[in-house]
Amino acid sequence: MGPLPLVLHLVALCYIQSVHGQAEFQRLPSTVPLPESSSPGSSVHSFSLVNCSSNNPTVTITSVSPPASYFNPPTQSKAGPDEFALEITLSPSAPLNAAVTNLYILTIEAQCGGNTTTGQLFVRIIDDIPEPQCEPQFSSQVGDTVQVYSNVPASSTLYTVALRQPKYTPVTYKITQPSPSPFTIQQNGQVLAPASGFSNTAASHHLQITVTDARGNKCNGTLNVKVLPIYDNPINFTRPSENFTIMENGGPNQMVGMVKARGNDILYEMINPSAGFYIESETGTIRTTYNLDLERFPSLATTSLLVRAYDRYQRSNSATVTVTVTVQDINDNAPQCSPEIVVKVVPQTQPIGFTLADFICKDPDFNGTLSYSILSNDNSRESFRMVGSKLQINKTLNYDSYEIASVNFQYSATVVVTDSGTPKMTTNIPVFITVTAVNDYYPKCVGQNFSVAENAPSGTFVGQIEYSDADYPFNNVQFSIEDNQNPPVFYVLPRTGQIMLLGALDFETRTSYSLKMQVVDLNNDIEPDPIHQLTNHCSIFVQVLDVNDNPPVCTPPVYIQTIYSTLSISEVVQDLTCSDKDVTASLSYTIVGGNVNNRFRLENKKSVMHNPFSFNPDGVMDPEMYELLIQVTDSTGHPQFTTTATVFITVIPWTTTQPTTTKTTPTPEKQTRIVNQILEYWQPDVWFIVVLTITGILLLAALALLTWALCKRFQFCAQGSKELSQPLLPDSSVTNNEASTEALKQSQPGNEKKDVAPVSPLSLQFDGRAQDPVSGRQYLFNSYTGERRWV
Repeated sequence: MGPLPLVLHLVALCYIQSVHGQAEFQRLPSTVPLPESSSPGSSVHSFSLVNCSSNNPTVTITSVSPPASYFNPPTQSKAGPDEFALEITLSPSAPLNAAVTNLYILTIEAQCGGNTTTGQLFVRIIDDIPEPQCEPQFSSQVGDTVQVYSNVPASSTLYTVALRQPKYTPVTYKITQPSPSPFTIQQNGQVLAPASGFSNTAASHHLQITVTDARGNKCNGTLNVKVLPIYDNPINFTRPSENFTIMENGGPNQMVGMVKARGNDILYEMINPSAGFYIESETGTIRTTYNLDLERFPSLATTSLLVRAYDRYQRSNSATVTVTVTVQDINDNAPQCSPEIVVKVVPQTQPIGFTLADFICKDPDFNGTLSYSILSNDNSRESFRMVGSKLQINKTLNYDSYEIASVNFQYSATVVVTDSGTPKMTTNIPVFITVTAVNDYYPKCVGQNFSVAENAPSGTFVGQIEYSDADYPFNNVQFSIEDNQNPPVFYVLPRTGQIMLLGALDFETRTSYSLKMQVVDLNNDIEPDPIHQLTNHCSIFVQVLDVNDNPPVCTPPVYIQTIYSTLSISEVVQDLTCSDKDVTASLSYTIVGGNVNNRFRLENKKSVMHNPFSFNPDGVMDPEMYELLIQVTDSTGHPQFTTTATVFITVIPWTTTQPTTTKTTPTPEKQTRIVNQILEYWQPDVWFIVVLTITGILLLAALALLTWALCKRFQFCAQGSKELSQPLLPDSSVTNNEASTEALKQSQPGNEKKDVAPVSPLSLQFDGRAQDPVSGRQYLFNSYTGERRWV
């Protein structure tokens, strides 16, 4: 089948499939969560099969990974003309356990009219059942403690381990430490005493117990068993009864009396407790539980209490005593006041004498006068005063202190109202005054001097501003530089006041900076109010420290001088003019090159002078041209910068019979000529290089295509020539003798056909004849070896 029919066939097949449709699953593949506590029959996932040409497709679960039989085959129902609703449910025997396997992969296959459709469902098991937990006290680091006497029966129950939310039963209990242990634990969690019992001595045992459910989940706990010895401790009261008399209105926790029994380690309790009294178990002190008021509770006039004293470690060792409490009537109605509590919010600037509350009080028992006093604590001492029945501010309420901040800025006190009865009755009125902030202090900023090296990098810490703000929260301020440079050289961290270096410094350009710092307080009112923020200023002076960071400069860098050899050695050949921007620089000069025969020296650091020259052909012959390299160094330490000045000196040899004088003939100064030469060169633009590259690539591609076409044509011509040569050979073969004879003729020296190829042993037979399509000449060829021979 050719290429075109094959394409048409595929197009037709795609068209048929698009018309009839392909059965497929909807909502697959999918990942669904499945709680571990799901009951059998629970729905796992619902999906559908669409485009099914069969009225009864077969849908099965072909595989479950890991293998499990927890899922029922999909149930199906007709949902439309070509759609089936499918649902997978949980089988009855589905012990789901997320701790063992938390993901199942179901492969679902549908057979629909001879077609097979496959989908996957990922079921993730979610652990929604809490694991068993031991009781908090038992599972804590300290553990639970039980005290027993040494005479408890052997193998008796000492403790029962209780579980919270037991999950998988049965649950097993095991004593892991000590191992082996004299104690035993039963399957119901009961810890039993040793089979041999305890000795009559004090001892402590620490048991580590592990509780494991049916699925291996564990919780651990600690049980401390304290064994108490048995000893003789008789307990008794010296008197069979006690009588106490108290006054009513003594308030709660009023001491009624104290009972005392003889013995050791005694605790006290009431056998017939009364609502109005309780006894302290350690001391035997009887106190009232609330304020006794005979008008409200007349039965409290006489109360009989039965008190028992018992051994702390052996409750059965005890004794009892009868206690009779008589309550006498007194002035028991306290003054009644309005308001009963004072809660105010005032600003800290509220003036002295401001009235916080005016009490209206009356005494139900007496018509006498009432007195008012104020009971202060440490933070409100002398802050308030009573003027008659009025509560007023006595001194300015302070908001800005750690003491008042520690109590949430609340002053607390108690107003005591006392009547004139006997005994005197009082009413306590709680007072809670909350103070709000007022921004009333200006922030303070101290002017300072700092220094920084000129080569310091950006981000260097320059200094810390000293500041303060008396408003609470203290020192809650923000900084900024008001007259910063442009571009800025320094910046300040707004909340800390740390000055940092931002730009580059240069001592030679600027030696100091004066910064005007602005400090603004923040959030010092009850509500942050930018309008009422207080601002202050201070001046910061930053001194730039000089660092050797500039090399020396010689002007000019090149010197040209011509001298006669007869110049006096005390005369200066050339003075160097060098300088350094750094004020701390100390220049030194050294000849480092070109000083042939040491004919030149430096005097006074920068003056070039010469030594006697020698122009003796038979001895030392000095050159006439010198190129002195003089290195100028600006420091002896680190960092150190150098520069090199060049001095070209031309020495003219000169001899004279007259004495040398110090008078020199002025030599005309050579003028330095600057020659400007323009070098022309071609530098193409970037676009030209890109165009040239693309053109080259296209040219190479065209050559490759032309070569391929020529090769293809040559191969076709060779094949055509072979087919045309077949009718020219009626005899299908040539004998070996004829071939050998023809080959010998061609190889003779006198033969005129010079272009005959050498005859090889493999080319003695030719099974074809052809004509060259170019020259028209005929030739024989061997189709196996490729050998040819012209005819």
